Amino acid sequence: MLYRRGVIFKMKYLTLIILTVLPILEVSAESPVQLIIGNSGEPATLDPHKYNLRLEETLLNDLFLGLTTFNAEGEIVPGAAKSWTVSEDGLTWTFTLRDDLKWSDGNALDADDFVFSLRRLQDPKTSASLSYFLYMIKNAEAVNKGEQTTDSLGVHAKGPHTLIIELEKPYPYLLERLLYPTGFPVPKHVIETFGDDWVKPEYWVSNGAFVLSDWSPQEHVQLAANEYFYDQVSIKSARYLPVASEQSGFNRFRTGELHAIASFPAGEIKRLEKNSPEELRMSDLLSMIYLVFNTQEGPTKDVRIRQALSLALDQDIITQKVLRNGSKSALSFVPNLVSNYSAANLPHHQLSKSERPDRAIELLKSAGYDDGNPLRLKLHHAAGAENKKVNLAIMGMWNQIGVITSLQQSDLKTHFGTLRQNDFQVGWAGWIGENNAEHYLELLDSNIGDVNYGRYTNSLFDQAINRARSESTIADRNAQLAIAEKLAVADYPLVPLYTIKTRRLVSPKLKGWSENLRDVHQIRYLSWE
Repeated sequence: MLYRRGVIFKMKYLTLIILTVLPILEVSAESPVQLIIGNSGEPATLDPHKYNLRLEETLLNDLFLGLTTFNAEGEIVPGAAKSWTVSEDGLTWTFTLRDDLKWSDGNALDADDFVFSLRRLQDPKTSASLSYFLYMIKNAEAVNKGEQTTDSLGVHAKGPHTLIIELEKPYPYLLERLLYPTGFPVPKHVIETFGDDWVKPEYWVSNGAFVLSDWSPQEHVQLAANEYFYDQVSIKSARYLPVASEQSGFNRFRTGELHAIASFPAGEIKRLEKNSPEELRMSDLLSMIYLVFNTQEGPTKDVRIRQALSLALDQDIITQKVLRNGSKSALSFVPNLVSNYSAANLPHHQLSKSERPDRAIELLKSAGYDDGNPLRLKLHHAAGAENKKVNLAIMGMWNQIGVITSLQQSDLKTHFGTLRQNDFQVGWAGWIGENNAEHYLELLDSNIGDVNYGRYTNSLFDQAINRARSESTIADRNAQLAIAEKLAVADYPLVPLYTIKTRRLVSPKLKGWSENLRDVHQIRYLSWE
């Protein structure tokens, strides 16, 4: 998703959202005029094809509607497309659009708009960092690399209400992949007039339940209900704004100033379970928090170093003693929440916890590091109290095997920029993803995207991933993915730490809030009691 989705944590990067409501004029004592939602940071863009962060994705889900969308429970349902069919070979998807689709300026939205948008995503001039999310479309990668023209992309309109998408290979997760902003339509008639300025409020046009009415950087992003949206919404106005800290959000909720918050101090969980269970919302999240190693430069280029550092980490200490927030220890590259897949644990988990430090020290010595010549590392992480605690704990664990570690903290945007440039030794990262194993293993694919931060390369791994992509059934794909995963875990390109458990306080007066594995809560489904 903090996280890229699916960047994210692209998450799939991982952004924690604090939902808040500030004092405003009220229709009545019980019903605020406006819902105010607090982001953990400032969006860098509201262009669906140029986004990177979870906080941007959250906004874009309110502003745009893709071919598929989420329902209130986080399940995949029809969006701009009311139905679809798939050819017997799995290569041709035919989407039938709703008859009543319009842009927020009242202009009709049709299949040609999706053709334009998908071509724009892959156009090299767009510089969409997550363009690879839709590389399964025929010729998409070649178009994105400038080897073919955009009109060769496998997307076609057959009349105003029929969109045809041709794939390179079968991809059973297409409906899920189309949930991301990379698959959202953008207004051709506005972009051709105003260029990159089309995202300014005065030019804004979108097709979701809400439109952008005002954007004051570092202050707020203001949304208003889209009068041309095909469905009714209860909450007519919403505002996203930065929130200073977990403690601040918690205090404001307790005074009644805020209607919902996330990422409140973990130390409050037990007290809330006892005193305010009706307000407490906690849910497992399809996610992975991990450390990634630079496999191309510096000491972590040596697999012995990567293995030693992995051996020294105790995920249970991190989750149970440091975080204490319900997060679960992760022992594999693919979260155990993913359906129909049995992930492979890192090989060193065959050793007992007491044996691992000694083995780590042996590996360091074999690589030329000991008490007289200690390994020195820089560990990069994104700012935040929770992140700092985790990385301080990691630094302490590495100190136990003689590794001297310094922490390098930066804001979210700067941090992930550093990772994408491969300008680090060890980096903290997160991924909020899909309910399929491939989405997580793609973090190690040397051929696509910019989320392979450590520049891991293994030709056998890549071959296994590509074989998986040629399979039409989920079972056959997963069999090949399992082979790929076993190849990768032996190289220790990254080390999983934990999966996230979301924690929120939500006023009982706010209805329609449903906890789910994807942690999506679109405003269109919310209402006041």
